[in-house]
Amino acid sequence: MTSCAERLRWILAEPLDYVHPQRLSIPTGFDSPDARRVLNQMLLEGLDQQGPWPPTAMTAVAQQWIRQWQQLPYIASLMGAWRLFPQLARGGALLQLPMPLRQFASCRPGPRTSMPLGPSSVPLQQVEAAGFNLLSSFSGRLPLPLFERLSLQFSPHVIGLHAQWPVAEPDTALFILAVQHARLHPNPD
Repeated sequence: MTSCAERLRWILAEPLDYVHPQRLSIPTGFDSPDARRVLNQMLLEGLDQQGPWPPTAMTAVAQQWIRQWQQLPYIASLMGAWRLFPQLARGGALLQLPMPLRQFASCRPGPRTSMPLGPSSVPLQQVEAAGFNLLSSFSGRLPLPLFERLSLQFSPHVIGLHAQWPVAEPDTALFILAVQHARLHPNPD
């Protein structure tokens, strides 16, 4: 198992490994290590997110994010399903979600703050956007370069939907519950 520092270095330096497919398509023949290194460098330059990155203290939340990095979109979907549960249930859209999301949405870790559900979007995209919104609330507890990489894991449409809501207050308990649920019920995709 790699250390937290090694995983953080990977997250910061190799975004090609986790960038959402709607953000970047890699042409055939660019899968060699040298080509990937160059593409990663170009991506970082284009995003103006090149190193070196100063060492920063790691909060418990930051360490959990680093450990769960590739699961964060799924964890966001779990959190978003929980947040939007009342609206999804009222409109019957809840039935369009995968079973693990429906199961998590019905748990009761605490009071829910209402978020309006847009009528024109696919329910799963609304759920992902609500989850991204909830994850964004942790920005102050994370090293900035780590937080800046989060949006790369989501489609541009989801990021656009997220902008409809003000950033929520961080809910560490909900995040930890979503991480635990993701471990017990892995992403079906």
